Amino acid sequence: MLSYDGFRIIKIADGIVDGYVVENGIVEYEPEVKYRIEKQNAFDPTIIIRREPYHEDSIECEAILLPIEYDNLVEHLNDAEQLYIEFDTAETTLQFPLIIDKLPKLEDDTRSFKNKVKFSFKSIYQSLNYINFDNIFGWGSDWGENWGF
Repeated sequence: MLSYDGFRIIKIADGIVDGYVVENGIVEYEPEVKYRIEKQNAFDPTIIIRREPYHEDSIECEAILLPIEYDNLVEHLNDAEQLYIEFDTAETTLQFPLIIDKLPKLEDDTRSFKNKVKFSFKSIYQSLNYINFDNIFGWGSDWGENWGF
């Protein structure tokens, strides 16, 4: 499992692209390749025939948030038609489509809110097409105040 600091969650809803930056967060990324067709050879059952590979990656996120930031993040995740996560490695920026797997438990009261929030996603794809969100937001790829969300 690979671990990275900070991430951006991009949502597309009604044709509008919007992003949410989590600077105080950790992404744990675990890639996995699966196959749509997987069967044994008719003549030698020890040989497994695999066709049509696809990726089903597991992405675990942990963020340190204030109660208002937590509410904004949950609203951001629930309103989306399409979700993407973007995070930076030493060499490049990784970007994956998301399916929500598990959201954190919704707290009744902000007094009982703990600032560490964990949630998990699945990313299922055959091939990745990178979307340049820098051009959409018009800001460049710097962290923090000048990110443009």
